[in-house]
Amino acid sequence: MDLQARQCDNCHTSLQGDFCHQCGQEKKSYIRNVSGVVTEFFGEFSNWDTRVWRTLVPLWFRPGYLSRRYVQGHRVPYVPPLRLYLFTSIIAFLLFAQLMPESVVTVNPANANAPLAIDGVTAQQAENISGLLSGINEGVKKQGPTDSDLMFLSDDNKDIFYSKLDAIIANPKLAINKFFSLAPQMMFMLLPLFALLLKLLYIRSERYYTEHLIVALHSHSFILQFSVLYLALQALAAVSWPWLVQPVEWLATATLIWIPTYLLLCQKFYYQQGWGKTLLKFWLTSALYSILFMSAIIGLIILSILWS
Repeated sequence: MDLQARQCDNCHTSLQGDFCHQCGQEKKSYIRNVSGVVTEFFGEFSNWDTRVWRTLVPLWFRPGYLSRRYVQGHRVPYVPPLRLYLFTSIIAFLLFAQLMPESVVTVNPANANAPLAIDGVTAQQAENISGLLSGINEGVKKQGPTDSDLMFLSDDNKDIFYSKLDAIIANPKLAINKFFSLAPQMMFMLLPLFALLLKLLYIRSERYYTEHLIVALHSHSFILQFSVLYLALQALAAVSWPWLVQPVEWLATATLIWIPTYLLLCQKFYYQQGWGKTLLKFWLTSALYSILFMSAIIGLIILSILWS
């Protein structure tokens, strides 16, 4: 056998198999004809497709299973948690922007008391929204740039904030677009905080922080995917045939109920504690994370207005 053929092309170590035990490079030539490249592409695509479905089915219907398997060392059959979350986040927030109902809001400057014109909204609802936005606008103007509610902003930034708030009231789509462009970064920053909460609540389990981070990645991937499903079902119910509306709404309700149920069962099955401790820690996790989440949302809304 040719000795050169059984050496690593990268570090020239003698090979014992298809992969170099020194540097990890595969003994494989990427210089080949077109038919070989096409064959390999479809082979890799088929393998990826198999891993995706092998990952998604337990992610949706077996709470905590994927996280346990990954921690136990069963990693090759499934999509890695970080890659799964990043892919889910990109797709989910693109779909959120499309599935959110679009309402075009216009303000008549000649008549401050005139109701807003909003597509797809009744006259009474439009009048109520008009009154709400007008009240917010008047309150903001009366309080002025020295209002303590925005004490973390400088006076110049407060002036910018209030001026842009007027523009947002006239066209909320600007802020909505900016919000969804910043939301993926916000969710990604909340992930390690959620894992830290789990670490503190389960500190006696003697698990590493990364083990809690894996649970956070899988949980957030599930939440994003089922949130997209819920919005899609709501959109389908709004445009489908009358006989289909009720079943679709039932399915949307079941989807909404399954999200918190899944998260509770995930903590129960992954950490293997009794129901009393699990319920208490689930309540604490939900309450503390809700505070963090709402704080992040408020900050994101302010940034969306400032940067719109």
